[in-house]
Parts: sequence; structure tokens; C-alpha cells
Amino acid sequence: MSERDWSAELANPEAIREVLGSPPPPLTDYYLASVLIDEREASVTLRFSAFAVPAGAADLWQARGHNAVEFALVCIGVKNFEVDAWSGWPTTAATLAGRTVVLAGQDKRVSFETAEIRAQAPVGHLWSRAQ
Repeated sequence: MSERDWSAELANPEAIREVLGSPPPPLTDYYLASVLIDEREASVTLRFSAFAVPAGAADLWQARGHNAVEFALVCIGVKNFEVDAWSGWPTTAATLAGRTVVLAGQDKRVSFETAEIRAQAPVGHLWSRAQ
């Protein structure tokens, strides 16, 4: 059984699908690199990344030497923001279901409702795996 197409929850799914594919890989294939909570704008920005060259951009990105992809999902009109648990462990699951977003990981759970989720187009990077 295949996973749900999370891009169907976006106001502008074409921004993601043109580069990552239709349907795109599951969100579990990406590292949730940052969560920016803006209480003034009632928004939450989720930034995802992976060491991957998406099929929709393979020729261009490989020619430029890119080996990674990064994109952001901006949740607008956030309400009912709840932190049920928090830890220093990585967030390993991001779920978009209707207008509900859940971020979870070991000893961690954050949830909220959003009026709209907009995608920022994926961009390519040349990243080093060395730390």
C-alpha cells in the first residue's frame, strides 16, 4: 500500500510536484531541518532537506554539481498550537492531514491547525557530508 500524497494538502502543489515528482516521495524521506514559529504572522515554516537529486531537476542539478534538495512548507493562519512533549531528539515524523499538522519524534509531539499550507519551490545545493 502506498503512502498518501502529502502534496495534495498544499495550496500550490505544482511547486513541489514539478521538481520532486507527482506524487513526491513521502515526507519521511526528508530531514526536518528547522521549524520557525512566527506568532506575529500566526505562521509556522517547516524546512526539509535531503541528500538527493529529484527526477524533475536531475539534468540541471547534476550539471551544476548539486547533490541535495531543500524546500519549505509555510503554514498560514495557524491556531490551536500545542506542544504535548518536547525533547532534544530529532523530529522524525511530519504529518499533513487535512488542515492538521503533527510533528513528532522520540519524547516529542507538536500539533496545530492551519488555514493554508504553501510550498516554496525546492532548490538544489552542493552539500558536504563531512561534519
